[in-house]
Amino acid sequence: MSADAPVSEAQRLADEAGLALVLVVEESGNLLGFLTRKALNSAPSAELPAGKLAAAPTVVLSPDDPLERAVVLLQERYVLLPVVEEGKLVGVLTRQALLRALARMCGFGEPGTRIRVSFRSEEEIYRALQVLAEHGAELVAVVQGEQGEMILHVRGVAEREGLSRALEEALE
Repeated sequence: MSADAPVSEAQRLADEAGLALVLVVEESGNLLGFLTRKALNSAPSAELPAGKLAAAPTVVLSPDDPLERAVVLLQERYVLLPVVEEGKLVGVLTRQALLRALARMCGFGEPGTRIRVSFRSEEEIYRALQVLAEHGAELVAVVQGEQGEMILHVRGVAEREGLSRALEEALE
């Protein structure tokens, strides 16, 4: 939303799109701030420029920020995070988009086999990778389980039980 646009236009946009807040940018594309529903509803005038009412953002991401930072921020309290590069708004990261990215990273929805393995040393990790290669398994993702074990998501495995036995033997 342009900083020069009236608050009434921001209100209309929020209502039509079901937005909890509206980001406000200057003519140059620089992020000026945001308007919450509460701010929009309590505006002294519907014709007031959105930029006059916008609150400065407290947290923004850069395109180079690690995904872990976004996870922590969105988990803690933020509904969305503006992504800013050299002052310009280049994107918005929502909880839903983050969840999709994490699911893709973990290989959720990808066909394959998941095998739980506990490693006691780095050396065992390399042995497990060697076993996967020997069995022609393609590693899709590695995810840490609740009990500290690792969940190896692999595909291209003809016999899951044989691979599981080979991993157990290699890690004894």
